[in-house]
Amino acid sequence: MAAEFLLKQEGNRRESRFGAERGGSAFFFASLILIILILMLWGGLAILNASRAAVREQIANQNKQKEENLRPELLNQVAVLDNRLRNVRTLLDGHVFSSNIFKAVEQDTHPQVRFTNFAFTADSRKVDMSGEAATYSVLSRQIGILERDPQVDRVEFGGLSSTEAKFVGFKLTVVFKPTLLGIRP
Repeated sequence: MAAEFLLKQEGNRRESRFGAERGGSAFFFASLILIILILMLWGGLAILNASRAAVREQIANQNKQKEENLRPELLNQVAVLDNRLRNVRTLLDGHVFSSNIFKAVEQDTHPQVRFTNFAFTADSRKVDMSGEAATYSVLSRQIGILERDPQVDRVEFGGLSSTEAKFVGFKLTVVFKPTLLGIRP
């Protein structure tokens, strides 16, 4: 019986060694495959980097050749043109386009209203107008139209009177937003 027990113990040890060797060899092969994959990835990246460097060098050489082919007088003309364009842009940005005011007033004028006096001050973007309306309700609609215009900053109203022709006389001051006085398409 003791011999049987010893043989069983010996068999169990062999099985456990065989199982450990099998697990160890699986870990070894998995590690080996992982290392090979990492080396292949590293090699692929090295090849990609080398090809990108070659392309970068080729583009730099092409740029250098194109720079050498440029004539100095052509470069001077380009620089002069650039300065002129910059100056024109500065002038246009600072220029007041008062014609935009006329377009805005024309669009916002009610058909039963006429303006008899018009004074524009560019610095304050203010238009002082006096005019005549057919009725008080038409005048009220005219003021509402001006107040709803997105280019109008504020509307000041006053000076109600009655004219000889039985119209409603009035005075308006309209202050426009600065964007109205710039270049508009």
